[in-house]
Amino acid sequence: MPPRETVLKQIEGASRGFEALLDNDLVQAKQILSSDPDSAFHLVGLGLSAFLAAILSREDDELRNAQETLIRAETMANNEANAKRAKGETAGIFPGGTEYKLLTGDATIGQALIAIMSESYVEFVKAIWKMNKSYKIFMGIFKTVFPEDVSENDSLHDIFTRLNDRYLEQTTKPQPAVESSGGFFSSWGRKKPSAVAAPHLRHVSSSSAIPTLPSTSASNGDAAIAASAPVSELPSRSGSSTDLSTSFANKVTLADSAGNAEVDSYPSPLWANDPLTKLVISGAALGSGMFGLIFSMLPPKMRKMISWFGFSNSNRPVALKLLTIAASTGDDVHGYFASLTLVTFYGFLLLMSGWQASEPTYLRSLSTILGRVHDRFPNGTLWVLNRAKLARYERRSEDAVGIIVDALGREAKEGNSFREADSLLVFELSWLYLSQARFVETADAMERMCTLNSWSHATYIAIAAGALVDEINDQRRRGESPSAEIVERADKLLAKLRGLCGLKRVFGEKPVTEVFILRRLEAQKAKLERWIRAGRLKEGAKLWEVVRISNASELGLFWATIGGRSPASGIQKQIDLLSSFSPPPRFGPASSSVSPATPSSTLGRTETRSSTLSGNISRRRTSVASTTPSAAPIPPPSSATDDLDTTAEILQRDLLLGILYTAFGHYDSSHYALAIQFLDAVLAASPAEVGEEKWVVPFAGWHRAVVELKTGDAETKDMESAKAKEVWRRQMDRANGWLDQVLATGEYDMKTRLESRVLMLRDEIQMKKVKVGLA
Repeated sequence: MPPRETVLKQIEGASRGFEALLDNDLVQAKQILSSDPDSAFHLVGLGLSAFLAAILSREDDELRNAQETLIRAETMANNEANAKRAKGETAGIFPGGTEYKLLTGDATIGQALIAIMSESYVEFVKAIWKMNKSYKIFMGIFKTVFPEDVSENDSLHDIFTRLNDRYLEQTTKPQPAVESSGGFFSSWGRKKPSAVAAPHLRHVSSSSAIPTLPSTSASNGDAAIAASAPVSELPSRSGSSTDLSTSFANKVTLADSAGNAEVDSYPSPLWANDPLTKLVISGAALGSGMFGLIFSMLPPKMRKMISWFGFSNSNRPVALKLLTIAASTGDDVHGYFASLTLVTFYGFLLLMSGWQASEPTYLRSLSTILGRVHDRFPNGTLWVLNRAKLARYERRSEDAVGIIVDALGREAKEGNSFREADSLLVFELSWLYLSQARFVETADAMERMCTLNSWSHATYIAIAAGALVDEINDQRRRGESPSAEIVERADKLLAKLRGLCGLKRVFGEKPVTEVFILRRLEAQKAKLERWIRAGRLKEGAKLWEVVRISNASELGLFWATIGGRSPASGIQKQIDLLSSFSPPPRFGPASSSVSPATPSSTLGRTETRSSTLSGNISRRRTSVASTTPSAAPIPPPSSATDDLDTTAEILQRDLLLGILYTAFGHYDSSHYALAIQFLDAVLAASPAEVGEEKWVVPFAGWHRAVVELKTGDAETKDMESAKAKEVWRRQMDRANGWLDQVLATGEYDMKTRLESRVLMLRDEIQMKKVKVGLA
């Protein structure tokens, strides 16, 4: 067991190493973390650095190295946790050895996450066992740090006050002589004073005697509650590892259980300059908060199943409070991971839940948490990425693109040893370009992904090829001949797509996206054969010539890139493109930019349409007020004349148009009525009309629920509360009805992903019910 002074130096060194990683210097991070082979702190940091690099690169060698490092780290930390130590020795104000038990939990959960990424069912079983072990470690430490527990009704002010009171009590007691002890457990749970109490805390009896920071003003002009804390400098790139925590103090915005914006003021932590206490409190809060958040997002059946392994605690508000404590307390690895977990969670909700009970609250929370850490690491890829994501969530896509392009350009000029993180930037850039309907740039970015990691090249290439086909079709829409260069690129990518599918395995199975891509590829090949048989194309025609609904659109739908938070210009361009295909859309006006006489042409070939955008629209139009799907069948399309030559393809377009018009509703709520018509048409389709594209109906049901909730927002915007309550009762009943139908649907593509979105949306509905007084 190393002496306390050595432990403190090890914590400081390991923190500097991990900070180098977060500042994109993986080489320096590895050098620092490899400099002390006898330090469990350094070894765990080295393992977690390898873990981050591995999950970003998806390279087998990286994963293997990370796993081996974390196993060594677990062994070393576990040995130190159980080593004999002097009687009265403490980890800050906690029992001696707690810091090493925490490191054991860190190393174990890292191993579990790596095992989950493997291709083996055996490794998956090991992952469950490792997760359970880590969970028990963290919950044991949690009970030591938070003996009174943390409830949903506890404010952050209450929690921090209790922690401060306990810290004050422990650090103002007389220090006993340190004696030899029989072992670690002899001191467990007993209150022991810190071996080194902060000088300004001695000989005081209450928190009122502690120096306070001056009160600050919030953005809305309200005065913040004065914070009791040791004074330290604001974070900076040149600051030490103990500078960050003070900047987290005073205020945070969280969504309460009713979805209200809850601004919770709280005192700064008194242990900000006590590395051991900070490490334990931050780690305990992160571990229990992260597990609680994960469990809260699992489907009920999955939650029940994992409870057999000892997992519990799925209260999301409590989990978010604990993660906020970790982020506000610790500037070690736990504090950083807590911040990263929070911004990822809020971003995921903003993008994937479709509708939020309190969108401004999530945006403020994400912005506040991100801003604090980004001030410390302005060039760190993980924080730059989330700055871009925040801009995207705020529908500032051009700003988001600029943030990423600037970061990639800077790294190309100055160098970046943490290149694995670039894949995150490029992947986000790909979706941003697609949301703007910048198809060639989308393809460029997705092709670049194949050089950055080895996850699913089939998925990257499918999206790239689909985006190029979209560009070809858009050039046709504008009356132009498709670019020979673009045609050649699309043809090459589609030709190699089949060979890429199935190369990657997850638990011995193909990734769900690749299963979908392969099935859609077969459908497109069957379409090519139909067109050749009909004399529409010659023998030897290429696949790109028949594709109209592309993989880029389909996978963009699954990733909430099509519609959602897209800019109005991108939405309009995608609507125009989809509306240019024959037969014309069944509802709504024809696109003003589409000419009925525009031919569907290919290089060296000309196709004629038997139907135009002006034909049959009025015959197919239904009442805007309709909210009940019509059972009228889709008029049969023709493979000899129509771009969309099956009812399944028409339904895919209906779904996409429904999603796009829903997204347009953010800019003009009158578009919601048109969205409802398209989505209802999909929901009314018969199994024969749907064919193999069974996924379109449940996805339409989920989006139909989203439209109900968005129309509720629009209707109640300026309405008095009593009337608004009745409107919300109706809208939420309808939304839940659509979600019930989704959950009752049998097997279809991307089912597990859609079901997770159902659960997220239901959580938001429940929060809104509480907020308006319906629960």
